[in-house]
Amino acid sequence: MKNNYVHTFGGIIGLTENSNLNFLNRQKVLVNKPDFKLFLPLEVPEYYYQFNSESFLWKGGSKIISKTQKFDYLTEDSKFVYITFGAEGCSVISDHYSKIPLLYIQKEDTIYFATSLTYLLQISNSKALDINYDGLSVYYHFGVNSFEQGLIENLKILSGGSQLTYSNKSISISKYFDITTFKTNWNNTSSIIENTTAIDDVLLRSTAKTVNNYDKIGIAVSGGVDSGYLAQKLNQSNREFNAYTIGYVDGYNEFERIDYLADILNFKAEKIILSAKDIIDNYLKVSAYSSFPLGYNNSIMNFIYKKAASDGVEVLFDGDGADRLFLGMNKFIQLKKFLKFYDRSKSLKLNYLVPTLLKLVKHESGKKLQFYFRKLNHGMQFYGERILLDKITFDLEFEEALNDLMLPNELKRLDKNIDKWLFFSLFSIYYTPTFFFHTPYELQLKHGLVSNPEFWSDEMVKLSLSIPTEQKLYQKTTKKVLREAAKIKIDNGYWSLKKIGLQNSYKYIKTKDFGKDFINSYVDLIKQTDEYLYLLENNIDGSIEPERLIPYYIWKKNMFES
Repeated sequence: MKNNYVHTFGGIIGLTENSNLNFLNRQKVLVNKPDFKLFLPLEVPEYYYQFNSESFLWKGGSKIISKTQKFDYLTEDSKFVYITFGAEGCSVISDHYSKIPLLYIQKEDTIYFATSLTYLLQISNSKALDINYDGLSVYYHFGVNSFEQGLIENLKILSGGSQLTYSNKSISISKYFDITTFKTNWNNTSSIIENTTAIDDVLLRSTAKTVNNYDKIGIAVSGGVDSGYLAQKLNQSNREFNAYTIGYVDGYNEFERIDYLADILNFKAEKIILSAKDIIDNYLKVSAYSSFPLGYNNSIMNFIYKKAASDGVEVLFDGDGADRLFLGMNKFIQLKKFLKFYDRSKSLKLNYLVPTLLKLVKHESGKKLQFYFRKLNHGMQFYGERILLDKITFDLEFEEALNDLMLPNELKRLDKNIDKWLFFSLFSIYYTPTFFFHTPYELQLKHGLVSNPEFWSDEMVKLSLSIPTEQKLYQKTTKKVLREAAKIKIDNGYWSLKKIGLQNSYKYIKTKDFGKDFINSYVDLIKQTDEYLYLLENNIDGSIEPERLIPYYIWKKNMFES
């Protein structure tokens, strides 16, 4: 197991007789009580945290502005982990959306926790690691790490707005902040013009508040709506900033759009052009210090982080997560069509007949439509994130088991008649951190950078949930209301330029011989693993796609290496 943890902290709660004392003796110990220990690696800079006799505050790399300011975790919606301790026990509290990964393992009556998996495994003295096959199933079928079902036995992540408490020799986890309380059933009656103005005001306030605390600012720009909109807000905050963008050799770039935006907002963009070899070499490197199987597009952000750090940038903005709040992905248009089709069929009492008729459709889309119809017909909630094979088979028992693993208790408790898109949005918000925030957070801290997803303030999340689907998905346009908000202060010339869309880096490397060789070599290795055989035997379709396990295989190899 490698010591790749950087800028992390950890602790032990409960009965600690089995603590790895040799390891703890080499750490910066902040609290050393019989039932609670808190410590950091010696190299962690002091401005990364705030500590006193009653509490510990970790701001995810953000500098602590005031050591005397009272911290209110109930109203603070930036990145943080907050710990309180005293005679009555202690509490570990995640930020509202789990922007910082807080991993923990429970062994009998002891909890071990850390913001880095390698550090956590050292703390808990975990020498033999057992794979959690429920967590593996979630990862394979949904492409995401579950909060409750980690890839290692007993490994979990503290979800957003959670409080882990130890008191009277008892450990409990509760919610102090619940996104489902934001649900509004689309009761926002404002016009799209009024909502675009509201979005613009909220984003400006949030951005201006963040940049106040930093001297040198950077932003990753893709040529799309979200990052371009943030660049405009940085400009409107009267701050200069560095901008960075990525393109591929003989492949994707949005340089024309970014040059236009740079001209009207008065910034210069650093263009980073990557080959398939660059992407793969970097992927293998950064995977060595990632707590989770790394997404390919997340991994290439490391090139931007490295360049920004060399330029002295302290805080880096990006548009991650906005698509989840405002329904910005192209596949959502297809899902909207399906839901309209289903609701119409149900109103005509044909929803049970349609799956039978769809068997006559020879195209793979017929199989997927059957799958979704059967799922909804059995009263299962709609969240549309399952990764489906072209020849998907619906099996009720199998899907109910996956559903039970995937859905958090907060969503399971919701009314079965909740608006389908509202449920979808709540599900997306819940899992966005593990999709977009956790691994970039680790890569950023490796370079001494910090970011705070600016679209993820409580005010913006609440506003986004209140806006009806019709203002987000309008005809063939995704995130319509956000596009209109961005157009308020970015001229039409930018929007008329051709938009290609961010090319997936994995799809790009598949077009190159070097990338094909990389993929094929791992596919051969994966087919020899117990995990591949398990999924093959337990997948109702009788087949799996080994390529989807490449990030997992590389992650596991790093975690299990001595």
